[in-house]
Amino acid sequence: MFSVWSVTKAAGVSSYLLLFVSVIMGTIGYSQLVSAKHRGRLIFYHQWTGWFGFLFGLLHGIVLLIDTYEPFSIIDLLVPFFSPYKSAGTGLGIIALYMYVAVMVTSDWMKLFGRKVWRIVHYLPFAAYILALLHGLLAGSDSSRTAVKMMYAVTGLLFLVVIAVRMGWGKQANNKEQGHAYTTGRR
Repeated sequence: MFSVWSVTKAAGVSSYLLLFVSVIMGTIGYSQLVSAKHRGRLIFYHQWTGWFGFLFGLLHGIVLLIDTYEPFSIIDLLVPFFSPYKSAGTGLGIIALYMYVAVMVTSDWMKLFGRKVWRIVHYLPFAAYILALLHGLLAGSDSSRTAVKMMYAVTGLLFLVVIAVRMGWGKQANNKEQGHAYTTGRR
């Protein structure tokens, strides 16, 4: 039988991993790192994992409302750093969730907000991912376990590698464009 605590832990880890995959796929999918042929599929999975990661994050919080061992109130779940349970770690998780809400809202209503706003808000998942990682490390009841530490270490390292590759690739592409514009006399 599942306990409330095991459900919230499973939902939290599922949310974290799905959001990790979403951020990685979005970082690669919206870059020149993949061909246009594969970009559509990556973006589809980026959006799918983002939404399910967000929904598991909501489940992670909502289930805490019915937990009798470590009860959370609505205020504990909505106001960052208010909860008496590991308030720093819990607060970072709440902020990460709010960042993802902003991304979801601007993505679904891009026509209303405009592409420029969407693009700016779409940088939030990088910070939100880091906050979610810190949330898991600081507030996760299993964060002292070796397997969980390894999960956070591997995903955190992969996140940094993908970001570094994307930034390096972007600079390389920019330099080629500038070089081409310079040699052809166009700016």
